[in-house]
Amino acid sequence: MKPRLDRTLLSVTILLVALLAAACTSGDDPEPSTSAAASQSVSSEAALPSAAASEAGGDGEETSVFDLEVGDCFSESEEQLETVTVVDCETAHVYEVYHVFDHEAGGDEEYPGDEEILEYADTECQVPFEDFIGLSYEESQWFITSVTPSQETWDTGDREIVCTVNLEDGSEVTGSAEGSAE
Repeated sequence: MKPRLDRTLLSVTILLVALLAAACTSGDDPEPSTSAAASQSVSSEAALPSAAASEAGGDGEETSVFDLEVGDCFSESEEQLETVTVVDCETAHVYEVYHVFDHEAGGDEEYPGDEEILEYADTECQVPFEDFIGLSYEESQWFITSVTPSQETWDTGDREIVCTVNLEDGSEVTGSAEGSAE
């Protein structure tokens, strides 16, 4: 079996300020950041309604990263995301959401920093991994990728972490990884 990295984390950034600025700019893309983000605190104002991937059909449905749910499958290569196209898992995709939870920090606690939040997500995403895949993380072909709060979304009360699985090389797969024991 090939050696595995200890963790693989996708840097995905959603900056509330960037969202507001994007509405006022002529389409310039903000620079990518090294932190990842998803936020329940702004989802009702900035996000599209969530829809189950199985209901999305052929082309999928544009869904805010704020509204990703367990069982959602999607592909994305950008480091900075506002939305993803959620597709039925039988459609080719890169990522599958298998766990969503909130960081244990209280609303008044300071942002722990990018590295610490990613380490926390990596550790906590491994707990439900084996139940979802049917094989331990160390033995599996699947890698963990997480979407975590950024400094900006943390300051608005965001504590949500989204755990996904993907192959190391980022290639597309067809079908769910759930129970695959791979």
